[in-house]
Amino acid sequence: MQSLHPATVVTMAACGWFLTLALNTPVASASVALIALACGTASTRNASVILTTVALSTPAALSMLVIHAPYGDHQVLPLITADGLALAGNLTLRFCALMSCFIAAMAALRIADIAKWLQVSRAGHKVAYIVGASLQTLPQGAHAWCCVREANQLAGISVTWRNTISRVIVPVIARLLTQGTQRGQALAAVGFDQEGQRSLLRPVADTMVSRVLRLVIPLISLVVVIAKWT
Repeated sequence: MQSLHPATVVTMAACGWFLTLALNTPVASASVALIALACGTASTRNASVILTTVALSTPAALSMLVIHAPYGDHQVLPLITADGLALAGNLTLRFCALMSCFIAAMAALRIADIAKWLQVSRAGHKVAYIVGASLQTLPQGAHAWCCVREANQLAGISVTWRNTISRVIVPVIARLLTQGTQRGQALAAVGFDQEGQRSLLRPVADTMVSRVLRLVIPLISLVVVIAKWT
């Protein structure tokens, strides 16, 4: 999937959400989840997409079980009903399908490719920068946390729950704000907000396969939903 255009990957993920929510059946949710996990695994060539989906879906599954299992009409065990379990399982499958589509898409997308795609689209260079900067926040925050942790270790400071705010949270936020200010000053210096022509990043390759998939997959999804509801 990494060879596909970012617009194609986003379209595929959106179609997965559309099918999951429009069909709203356990079979549809399970099918979408399996396809998304297969695509994500093929893209990353490891089990990270599967493990991340399971890690994020497990708390949701437990909450669905606690909320719905006791409140059905056909009790099978104390505080457990058959129809409550079925509803909890259906909702868990739907959540898993939605999360697998999102995670698989994020695993296949690269921030640089997203920025290149948005820069030459109708969204423009400002939206491209905002989206790219937003997607970089998490890895930059992780890097800042590692730097702060190493600084505390070198200084011989033991981080506990009492000094977490002053020794970890505040320095990480300050580092991220400083980096954002420096980027803003650099952009202002090169005339980022000014109108007119500007240098563009090299566009992402948009192959014939990507263009065909962007056309075919939404049509197939729409046909499936229409056939379901007619």
